[in-house]
Amino acid sequence: MTEGAGPASPAPSSKLVVVTPLLGALILSPLARERGWDSFPISSYPMFARGDLGTVNELAHVLLVDPDGGRAPAAPSLVGTPEPMIAMTIVRTHVERGSAAELCASIASRAHDARISAVAIEIVTSSFDARRYFSGRPDARTPLERVVHARCEVAR
Repeated sequence: MTEGAGPASPAPSSKLVVVTPLLGALILSPLARERGWDSFPISSYPMFARGDLGTVNELAHVLLVDPDGGRAPAAPSLVGTPEPMIAMTIVRTHVERGSAAELCASIASRAHDARISAVAIEIVTSSFDARRYFSGRPDARTPLERVVHARCEVAR
């Protein structure tokens, strides 16, 4: 061995040479499939990357109505959970079952107990354009449409 020469590099394993391209092909295979081929429990991640999901999204949520008529989203805790996604699911389920009025009454009671300054509670479904929502325009966060499923007053 000559001075200054390091150890020889090991030759790549023949298994590694075969497995690496195979794994790469497997990971990229959903890109070659037709749209709509996926279903539970297998999903093609291109559904997020292709941009064909649409831009209008509906959100079932709760609004606090202030004395001047302004509206602001209610905290998830008023719906009965600290988790935003669970709160949204609770609201959506009540809307779908036709029991939004009962949910509204329980939220109004919590708002009263928490001394929130809202005069009313609204259970709504709002439609937003996701591209516009994040555009920074002054009206960007105004819903395209809002359906009120229940409205109830907060006791004073």
